[in-house]
Amino acid sequence: MLHCGKCWKFAAALCCFVSLLRGATRNSPPRVTPAPAGPYHVIGNRILDATGHEYLAVGTVLPEATLDISQINGEGGQFGVYSPSSFITIRQRLNMNAVRLPVNVALYNERAEYRARVRAIVQRANQFELLTIIAADPGSHVSEELLNFWPLCASDFKNNPNVFFALATALKGADSAFDWRFWLFGGNNAHGWRFPGVQALVSAIRGAGAAQPIVVAGFEDGGLWSGLTPEFQLRDPNIIYEVTPRYQITHTDEDRRVQFGFLADRAPVLANDLDPQLDMNSAECHAFGSDPADATKLLEDNLDYFDTHHISWTLSAFRRGRMLSEYRMFNWSKLDDGWTCGVSPASSGIATVLLTHLRNADPHGLIAVSSPRGSMVIARGAVSNAYGQVLAEREIAAPNAGPLPFRLGNVSVQVTDSRGVTRPAALLATAFGWGQITFLVPANSATGPADVALVRSDGSSSHSKVIIADVAPGLWTVTQDGRGPVVGRVTQRFANGVSKTYPAWECAGEYDCHTIPIALSEQSVTTVRLEGTGFRYAGANAEIHVTLGDHSLRTLSFGALSNTGRDQVTVELPNELRGMGETDLFVTVNGALSNVARINCGSQ
Repeated sequence: MLHCGKCWKFAAALCCFVSLLRGATRNSPPRVTPAPAGPYHVIGNRILDATGHEYLAVGTVLPEATLDISQINGEGGQFGVYSPSSFITIRQRLNMNAVRLPVNVALYNERAEYRARVRAIVQRANQFELLTIIAADPGSHVSEELLNFWPLCASDFKNNPNVFFALATALKGADSAFDWRFWLFGGNNAHGWRFPGVQALVSAIRGAGAAQPIVVAGFEDGGLWSGLTPEFQLRDPNIIYEVTPRYQITHTDEDRRVQFGFLADRAPVLANDLDPQLDMNSAECHAFGSDPADATKLLEDNLDYFDTHHISWTLSAFRRGRMLSEYRMFNWSKLDDGWTCGVSPASSGIATVLLTHLRNADPHGLIAVSSPRGSMVIARGAVSNAYGQVLAEREIAAPNAGPLPFRLGNVSVQVTDSRGVTRPAALLATAFGWGQITFLVPANSATGPADVALVRSDGSSSHSKVIIADVAPGLWTVTQDGRGPVVGRVTQRFANGVSKTYPAWECAGEYDCHTIPIALSEQSVTTVRLEGTGFRYAGANAEIHVTLGDHSLRTLSFGALSNTGRDQVTVELPNELRGMGETDLFVTVNGALSNVARINCGSQ
């Protein structure tokens, strides 16, 4: 069964959750990071969205925007870092709601095509429910560049409510009144270049008509914000103060309070970076500690402090050697393999700790997710996966005929919903040892926080916290990892009454699958039945939008295909899409996003 068999690629893409890191068991429901809902405004030390609810930005730092098209399209089987597949992965599998986008100031000032590229990246990130923090690259010292860049950038994005602006200063200071005055009002430094001052940069953004929050950084080193007294705070209603804690000086909650926690009591604060420089033989790396358990605890202490004090964060770089090792399977970095400062393996990093923190997950335990989205929100009646120490007696799949069993081998799955009702889940497949078990969420489960328990015949069990919803749409992909060629059946009806039906993909081998061009022409009407799961209970008046590239497709039907969690949505491919080639495809059902798959519109 394509939708539930040996989905090891899907499991491998998520396996970093289950690690040998030491962590406390978390019994509370998963954290659900809200989608951006600007415009935003600051009240006291809180950021409020358009609905009046508190908003905490939780995200990652993208590589600097470039004109290299491979950063969008990818190459060599990889996805581009700014591709829809990357953005939806950040949003759904990482459970984040923001990205920080560094921008080259000189290129933005000088080249219209670079400005267009930045706008396209921001628009795409917003499309996939990610607020974008536009950051000037930290090497920009020259006043003319900054004073030209920020009005230009602010003018371009002043009407986008889901954008913040981040001011880089690249300043060194000693937390003295003289240094803070220079930071605020500017002046000439000892090397002869003039810094315009943060207040002037803020005024330049406001003068261009942009009212969004502005993130301001302090000094590069020293005591962070410890010397900032109220007289040197910016006189602007929408300011967020950025902090970059250093491992060599930030060890305890008292360190955090002195360096930036005191400021979080009176203004919003956003923490940035925190990637340990494990590939460098530096004081920062040695301060992080060589023991994975100690290093993990230091990072978790920071995260817990941020939570307690309502501090937003963008804490790891979304690039190879930091958050992940490559852009195909999105294998997240982890700390349990160990490292030596200066010769760290590329897979070492803090991504796994961030993931388990955001999901309130026990890194030793069971992780249940929707399939194929990889999200902690799962739909009733849908196919879902739980992975970890399954410990079934053997690898086994449910029979193709007859009702699905409630036990496979020596394991079963129990789902306890928000009303406290426990129901057995029908099983499709399971693995022995470490692996995954595929199950159906009981259709009559109540929505809300729930518990998924894997129960073994010896009485032992493992648990995972999830959120059950009416819809959590996912599109099946041939590669079984939620990315790449969509599982779709193409039907073409010709004017002479002839019709033909064929798959939208082909495979040369188990791991060599690709889309095939769908020959669109004026001589036929072309429809595609897209297969997925998680949207059969969307309701008779469901709002279903299928997007192919920048085009909205007409939905002809949707609903259940079988009683084993398989759903479908059928769309028409208009002939004007001829020659588009392989393109990204996703579905929105009652406001909920699916994963991103691929389909190919060709021509005769």
